[in-house]
Amino acid sequence: MKGGTTALFHYLNGSQPAIHYPNGSKSHVDLKPRYHPGIIGAHATKEVNFFNKRPTKIANATLQQQYFASFPGMDALVDQPLAGRCSYPAQLGLSSSSRPALVRMEATAMYLAHPFAAANVQRLLPQVRLLALLREPVSRALSSVNMLFQNQHAHLEQASPAYQQAWQAYVITELRRQLQVLRGCYAKVAPGFATYQLIDGCVFAPNQTLTGVLHVHVGLYAVHLERWLSHFAPEQLLIWSSHAFDEAPAQHMQQLVHWLGLDPALTRHNSTTFTHMHKRSYPTGSLPAALFEELVAFFQPHNERVFELLQRHGYGSLVQQLRRAWQLELAGTISKLQEKPAAHGRQTQVQP
Repeated sequence: MKGGTTALFHYLNGSQPAIHYPNGSKSHVDLKPRYHPGIIGAHATKEVNFFNKRPTKIANATLQQQYFASFPGMDALVDQPLAGRCSYPAQLGLSSSSRPALVRMEATAMYLAHPFAAANVQRLLPQVRLLALLREPVSRALSSVNMLFQNQHAHLEQASPAYQQAWQAYVITELRRQLQVLRGCYAKVAPGFATYQLIDGCVFAPNQTLTGVLHVHVGLYAVHLERWLSHFAPEQLLIWSSHAFDEAPAQHMQQLVHWLGLDPALTRHNSTTFTHMHKRSYPTGSLPAALFEELVAFFQPHNERVFELLQRHGYGSLVQQLRRAWQLELAGTISKLQEKPAAHGRQTQVQP
């Protein structure tokens, strides 16, 4: 959430050219092609929200079939997605010799932090490739709570005193409440147990939801990556800095194509405009400096844990990149909190 998954999905999926189905129907038509014909996303939404369900539901054959039907070109009578078989390579612009013939993808942001997701994915798709985007945690938490508030208070003029007062009351109360809950959970962590198991048990088990701590908890990347790396080899998990991806999207997209084993010659280098999405602003001067400093202090030891975890699993170059990127992001967030509100929904172009 608020790490760049929406932009990534749309960069890759374009506007999804028409795919013809056996019954004569076809998906919607748009002239904007996908970044690479071998990568295609879920047709209804980027966030399918399948693997963040109870394991019993993931094991249900009917629900599995519904999940795979979320992807264009899937013929339930012919294709065997769990065996990697797809009957539509030609219609997707691929030669019969392409390996892999097709990479289907979705971008459910909740999978990273959800306690069930990693085990569910490993059980159903053990050979899957995974991509995680890591945004500086304080900036991500503020962006997350700000988005939720704006969605719930769209009727208020953002430049009005009423909006600023409501924003301040909500954001301060919510963030401090979540910090208190998570501090209590970490106080219970005992040696000899994987941290993610104890934290999952504390924040998720009581109500089977992360809603009450979501804004802060998602940024505890050491917990979530420890969970995912206990189920998948590092070779299956590509991790990017959200800031680096935002600064150089074309280079990251090319890296992804190579990592997936797709033919780079098929990449449509000039077909995609890389656009900032969901650009939002904050009320000027509405966040007390003490709360900002409290967030920075809370995340600091957790950031060091994720750096150590990444270093241990062979992501050494990423650690150095994240250290630099997160300093820049934090400075940018401070600057943004001091800016006057921008027009909601404005988009700016980024050169590849």
